[in-house]
Amino acid sequence: MKNRKYVPGLVVVALVCLCVAAQAQAPKPQAPTFTLYDVSIKGVSTLEVDSYGINNKNVITGDYILTDGTWHGMVCTITLKGVCSKVTNVDDTTSGATKTQGYGINTKGDVVGYYLNSSGLTQGFLYSGGTFTDIGPSGDVSIANAINDKGLIVGAYTDPNTSIQYGFLYDGTNYTKLLPSSSCAGTATQAWGINNKDWITIYCLNSGGTYDGYITKNKGKTYTKIDDSSETDGTIVHKINSTGSVCGTGINSSGTEDGILYYGGKWYSFDDSKGTDTRADGLNDKLVIVGRYGAGPSGGNGGYGFLAVTKK
Repeated sequence: MKNRKYVPGLVVVALVCLCVAAQAQAPKPQAPTFTLYDVSIKGVSTLEVDSYGINNKNVITGDYILTDGTWHGMVCTITLKGVCSKVTNVDDTTSGATKTQGYGINTKGDVVGYYLNSSGLTQGFLYSGGTFTDIGPSGDVSIANAINDKGLIVGAYTDPNTSIQYGFLYDGTNYTKLLPSSSCAGTATQAWGINNKDWITIYCLNSGGTYDGYITKNKGKTYTKIDDSSETDGTIVHKINSTGSVCGTGINSSGTEDGILYYGGKWYSFDDSKGTDTRADGLNDKLVIVGRYGAGPSGGNGGYGFLAVTKK
């Protein structure tokens, strides 16, 4: 039987060669591509359909306007080509309320958003199990933008004493004020998204008149800025998914809006070719995005809904 000698140096060299070869063969990360579809409701004639939130079951929330001008908040299951089916109206008619809009939806199907009260002011709400609950500090103008699977809700409210708008986090009992920077003080701040790790996206109009985007991973104790530097006039961050990807709206040097996605540590932009001003409002873990583009029918109502399928 021949003796075998163990030569560690050769093993190391072989491993280094294998690693170098593996690195050389590793594909370069591909920029995601976006395929956009108009959102429509099967069998229903509408002037406009707005899509703001989407969960991992591809159930969206938003609103729609019928051809007779009637406005409804809604929840529906959507195909990956933008067709809504199984539509459920979400209309809060409490105390003469009008114009209900759903902005966020979790896996369970709980919806948050806002309605206009009898005074014409916005009031945040939670719609769960067929019941509406007002959301927002008492007496303040408010809007609820997102809800995670734990039931934590984020949004914005306007202090009636100062007329300053702040973001908020609501845990079912207490409200926490969210203000990411002193440069936001005295201007408009919105908390827009929250994922199941309790990471929150928040943006504000800074003292220079442009928008800054932030993430807080500890419920407002500290904030990290996540601006898209290619959008020279500001970054408005919207929803955040469980992997930390973020969708939003970038304002470019021409003053128009681009849909943007923060994915893999980089920003990517896209626009709907059918109209100017694209904004990405909702995002799920499959990188399916919903949002709006354009100014709406006859320049009037605010936009057309779209669904974007992202491939990476």
